[in-house]
Amino acid sequence: MAASQRARLLVGLGSTGLVMGIAAMIWGRPALTGAATFGLVATGIQILAARVMARTGVTPSLDNLRVYGMGVLFRLTGVIILGVTVALDRTTFAPLASATGYLGTVLPLLYLETRLSR
Repeated sequence: MAASQRARLLVGLGSTGLVMGIAAMIWGRPALTGAATFGLVATGIQILAARVMARTGVTPSLDNLRVYGMGVLFRLTGVIILGVTVALDRTTFAPLASATGYLGTVLPLLYLETRLSR
């Protein structure tokens, strides 16, 4: 595993753990499932997106909209998965806890992505 992928994994897992703790404090123990699941979904999507975009050989930027758009579509897929999952099983995947898990993990990962692309 490349160092940048390892950094993504570590930041993703750390963010997921932090968001799980926050969700448990705010919404109680049942919120852990949604926060953990979507934190891991965000981490997986970020690792997959970085791997696929690296294969293009082009850095994602506004000048290279095709590659930049691929990254946006990967993250949008996570939002769609979130919406479908919450709609299908609202008791297991509480909407706010699940959304917090996804956003609380994907945002630090996007920040890391800008740091790694320098």
